[in-house]
Amino acid sequence: MTKKCLLALALTAVLSLGSVAAAQADETVGSTLKVKYKEADASDPYGMSAFKGSVGPKECAKGRKVTIKGLGTEKTTSKGKFEFTLSGPADPGKYKVKVAAKDIGDGVTCAKVKTTLTIAKAG
Repeated sequence: MTKKCLLALALTAVLSLGSVAAAQADETVGSTLKVKYKEADASDPYGMSAFKGSVGPKECAKGRKVTIKGLGTEKTTSKGKFEFTLSGPADPGKYKVKVAAKDIGDGVTCAKVKTTLTIAKAG
């Protein structure tokens, strides 16, 4: 083989490896979601009920958009915590909780995640 041919093959191999490395840089990190409902004490006329939770893992926690259908949207704190405060008890039913996907840079994306929380009828 000639030097030009070897150089062309070497350049092709380097460019191919670069393409593979770039394709592998796009990564999706799995997200976690924990949510609980705490109803206010019935004897407290000023008591507040709340949906509280957290999003993880640590690198995906900060500033995530959390939506509870029918209640609105909040952003997570730097530690991934969120809270939806209610002025009274939540109505019985199913509450869909969703966390949007988030790009955290360098081709890494935190996956969206969702769950459903059921509030039973009081009594």
